[in-house]
Amino acid sequence: MSQPIEAGAVFSVTYPFMRIEYEKTEWDGEGVAESVVKSWKPGCEYVPRGPYGEDHEGVCDGEGRMVLTVVEVFKPGKYPARVFFTRQWVDPEGRTFGKNNLRIMTLPAFKRRAGGWFAEPYTVGEQV
Repeated sequence: MSQPIEAGAVFSVTYPFMRIEYEKTEWDGEGVAESVVKSWKPGCEYVPRGPYGEDHEGVCDGEGRMVLTVVEVFKPGKYPARVFFTRQWVDPEGRTFGKNNLRIMTLPAFKRRAGGWFAEPYTVGEQV
């Protein structure tokens, strides 16, 4: 990571996404209307591999971005440095979403998070 971690720094990394469906309930002029909506969820699914399913592989439906924006870095006395940041998601279709909550991590943990997907490598499947 060559970019310094300081207030205002923005880290955008590739992140796997899964295509999901959920039921949406809305009120219309005639009462309740239910519909099935397709959406994107950050992360991947682990499917069993091998003749007996003893191994597994991460599979996702597409790749988007995780955007981390540093608000401030603070070193409280003898304690480890803390990074205050916000996180947003950009799904494979380019739609940005996510709460703008302030999050806190130690500096080493933030460096790992800003490094991208944290688990084993994954395979990108066909988008549904």
